[in-house]
Amino acid sequence: MRLRGTVARGRAAAAAAVAACLLALTGAPALASSPPATVVADAPASVTAPAAPSTSSLPVSVAVTQVSPQVVQPGQDLTVTATLRNDGERVVEAPRASVRIYRYRMTSRDEVAAWAEAGTTSPIGDVAATTVLDQPLAPGATATVQVVVPADDIRLLRNDDAWGPRGLTLDVGDGRTRVGVDRTFLLWGSAQEVPQAHVGVLAPVVGPASLPDEDPADTTAPDGSPTGTPTAGATQAPGGTPDPAATEEPTEQAEDSASDDALAALTASGGRLARLLQATADLPFVSWAVDPAVVDQAADGERGAQSWLTALTGAADGRELLRLPWADTDLAAVAHAGAPEPGADLLDVALGVRAGQTAGTLLADADPLLWSADPVTDAVTAARAAASAPGVPLVVGPESMPADDSQAPSAPTTVSTAAGAVTALVPDEPLSDLLADPAAVQPGVTAATAAQRVLADTAVLARSDDAADTYLLAALPRDWAPTAISRAQLVALDAAPWVDTTSVAELLEAHAAGDAAGDGAERADLPASQRSEAELTPAWVDALAAGWRAAGEFAAVVDDPDALLAGLDADLVAPLGVAWRLDPDGRTTAVNGALAQATRRQSGLSVLLNEQFTVISSSAQISVAVRNELDQDARVRVELRPQKGCLDTARSGLTTVAAGSDTTVLLTLRASANCDVTVDVSLVSEQGRVLADEVQFSARVAPTIESVGAVVVGALLALTLAFGIWRTVRRGQTSRRGARVAADSAEPDGSAQPTDPPGRLDT
Repeated sequence: MRLRGTVARGRAAAAAAVAACLLALTGAPALASSPPATVVADAPASVTAPAAPSTSSLPVSVAVTQVSPQVVQPGQDLTVTATLRNDGERVVEAPRASVRIYRYRMTSRDEVAAWAEAGTTSPIGDVAATTVLDQPLAPGATATVQVVVPADDIRLLRNDDAWGPRGLTLDVGDGRTRVGVDRTFLLWGSAQEVPQAHVGVLAPVVGPASLPDEDPADTTAPDGSPTGTPTAGATQAPGGTPDPAATEEPTEQAEDSASDDALAALTASGGRLARLLQATADLPFVSWAVDPAVVDQAADGERGAQSWLTALTGAADGRELLRLPWADTDLAAVAHAGAPEPGADLLDVALGVRAGQTAGTLLADADPLLWSADPVTDAVTAARAAASAPGVPLVVGPESMPADDSQAPSAPTTVSTAAGAVTALVPDEPLSDLLADPAAVQPGVTAATAAQRVLADTAVLARSDDAADTYLLAALPRDWAPTAISRAQLVALDAAPWVDTTSVAELLEAHAAGDAAGDGAERADLPASQRSEAELTPAWVDALAAGWRAAGEFAAVVDDPDALLAGLDADLVAPLGVAWRLDPDGRTTAVNGALAQATRRQSGLSVLLNEQFTVISSSAQISVAVRNELDQDARVRVELRPQKGCLDTARSGLTTVAAGSDTTVLLTLRASANCDVTVDVSLVSEQGRVLADEVQFSARVAPTIESVGAVVVGALLALTLAFGIWRTVRRGQTSRRGARVAADSAEPDGSAQPTDPPGRLDT
């Protein structure tokens, strides 16, 4: 069966080529008379029709507004409705409209595209029916015409192998002169059962960046680098956090107001998010990739945003929801900043941000998804996805991995990176472009012609030999604002008998099971590294990561670090949102505001002490007060560091300072000489992390003469005693010292004491 189909397609293609050559040699045929057709009264002059580019050289613009039915079954009449507009300077005296059918079945997507883009002199098919308008068409006037093609005049084969797309045109003439034409497709449904192409549609539900109400203050340093980023010699806040003090940031109220206004505009009638919901709400086969930040923002926003969220929640029932990183994090910007420091992986932070109650409920069962923002995703970005989010699929740019040997390879494919393998979802570029911006693909397109184009494109895919194993994904852009044309395309796609609408999860399951043919397609490798100028610079990303790491180290002194850092993760990853690419100045303010927030989260602990101490002995104790303004107990140490060697100190033990209170810590000072010395006082964590700004006190060290003399005399006596013992042991017994011992053993009268003979015991 597959061989017969291939031969038939080859014959059809050859016949089409011959016909095209003959028509090109003979020129366009003159308009001929036709069987009786239905005539429709002219439309009011106020009706306007979109210009069709294929008639740019002709005076009448033709726009096909309806093809009914979309898929024609044998025995059904075909009705084509169009709007005509005379853009020329002359009256069209005897307008007539003809439906023409190009009866050679199209077998490839290239043929479908070539037909849609063909000019006015290309083959337009044979006349199937004609209608004559009952009055002339004056310059600037419009009219609506409807032409009905009887079923017997369609004249297409009715066998199972004949189904598929054909060319269809509405040709307008004035007598025997062509004055306008529009092209579309006839879908012939002669088969009882047709193969199916597996097609998924993924739409991003992402919100705006938080924009300030006023122009941001100048945040550029004299050398051109942004303030608040870690540069050589830059001032560092405690814990290494870049100091954002140089930037005048907008107030929190102003930021919230600007953000609410932007979201209100997007969710209001005619806004991008409102149009997305309107176009897809009742089409559950369209998967949504949702930014949890926009859900939380809508829940706390104005009434219009809350109403939109209510409708979104209702339409989510029975639909696949996928969870993007918080604020739709720019994956490429994070990846190009280099390897993350331990505990400061911003991509991991963005995936783990705790959403509010509404977003947490809506996305409770949503699987995570990464989505690259660039048309071409590089290997560095893919490697970061594999390292930071193992097992999470990555939607790459549609131009990232073109396939040489297949017009429609499956979307899922495994990409090997330096950090491991990642499952990449490669959108089908032609289908994605058709749905994203049909007017750019085919200027002058209408809802009717756009729907027929999608049907024709998917029909040739379904007829391909690998249709059963091909899983396609149409990924819509982040700024997608669907129109009535988009809606018509999606409805047609959902109703097409040769399309099996599928979800991203089903695409991945087929890939994991080896059922998708995409693994066998020869795809190009990802480019090694390709950075966009619109993404956040590595210096900014590193500054945000440093702020997160420093705040985490500070929070380690309390029992519940998560409570202390609540909301900071969202603040720090928000400037990484893809939406900020369109507003680099606003992003600069957002970054500095996030760094300031990180610095504020590292405050609340301080040291209180006198600025002057006098030490009048070799050892003395001082008291240092530690203040804890946090709402949790903190475990800290106090550390003294004299700037001269005349004073010696030690670190205090680990001290627990109750929440909202002061605690006194005693430390011992030991002086060895008279001097004036400055002592640095630090408050550190158990791991040695500085928790507050250092303070200093001045000490006048004047140990008393007695205490110093006692130490010196004691040391000398100890040395003298040790020397005498050593000398005695070393010299041993002399003859004089031995005689003294003998004399001491004699009797008082000078006689010697008798001694017992050896071996004898007296009784």
